Amino acid sequence: MLKLKQILLISTTLLIMSGCATKEVVQQPLPPRTVQVVPMVTPIVKPESHTFAGETLTATPKVSAVVKQIKALSSNSAYIDLNANQNVEVGNFLNISATPNLDGYLKLIIIDPNGERKLVLPNGIHNGYLQANQRFYTNNNQFALKTTKPTGLHYVVVVFSEQNARMIMQQGTNGYNAINNDHDLFSILQSIKHQNYGKSHISIFPMRIYQ
Repeated sequence: MLKLKQILLISTTLLIMSGCATKEVVQQPLPPRTVQVVPMVTPIVKPESHTFAGETLTATPKVSAVVKQIKALSSNSAYIDLNANQNVEVGNFLNISATPNLDGYLKLIIIDPNGERKLVLPNGIHNGYLQANQRFYTNNNQFALKTTKPTGLHYVVVVFSEQNARMIMQQGTNGYNAINNDHDLFSILQSIKHQNYGKSHISIFPMRIYQ
């Protein structure tokens, strides 16, 4: 009997020492999480610069961004023999000639220093359709395409495709205007580049208009 009491006493002591007694555990609140907000950084577009007769002209960031995007969409699946006077005085003829190696439709778009765009071909006189090896030129009275203000750095976008790709479509809910809207312009150029309108040519070159 004595041994049994001693065993019970020892067991009780061990239970107390081992911390088996129930204690309420209080959970400490976690410190608030700190969320670091990283500001979005707009990539800097290097301005386009060109030198004409010793004078260097630089495009605005807006125009430079458009020019770089058009350059990225350039296409040469159709060949165009292209020549142009890139230094033209106000009031003189816009001197551009183009000869394609395929039948197709030629379009000329001018981007002025402010980023405004003008579709100079097709126009009311010429629909832009050329046969293979047929030369088109602007420096004549028939087209009366003379340079006007504003002066400064302009860009000429040359687009050719076997099938006619309209720059302006305002019919129904799917209308678009590639002359006034950047998204529409890039979309139609990408479609032309991917030969949705047959073999194509897309290029862009600078032109200075001075007073």
